[in-house]
Amino acid sequence: MHSLVLKVDDGFYTQLLSFLNQNKRQVNILEDIEDDGFPAISTDEAKQRVSSAVEEYRSGNMKTVPYSQGMDEIDKWVNNL
Repeated sequence: MHSLVLKVDDGFYTQLLSFLNQNKRQVNILEDIEDDGFPAISTDEAKQRVSSAVEEYRSGNMKTVPYSQGMDEIDKWVNNL
């Protein structure tokens, strides 16, 4: 078993606890998450990927969806877990 340590603002901590308590079914899924098998990447590689994504967005070549549509899709996915 591994531990996860988060340092968060007091106000966010209260919201996080509330969320976790209201979503126990989804939170319990976190216990079952295992290594996805993908190798870790370096900080430099991560920065390059983010830079590339930002450039793709700025150039208009990135396919995006409205925020609410994306959140709806995430909610459907979480509810089907």
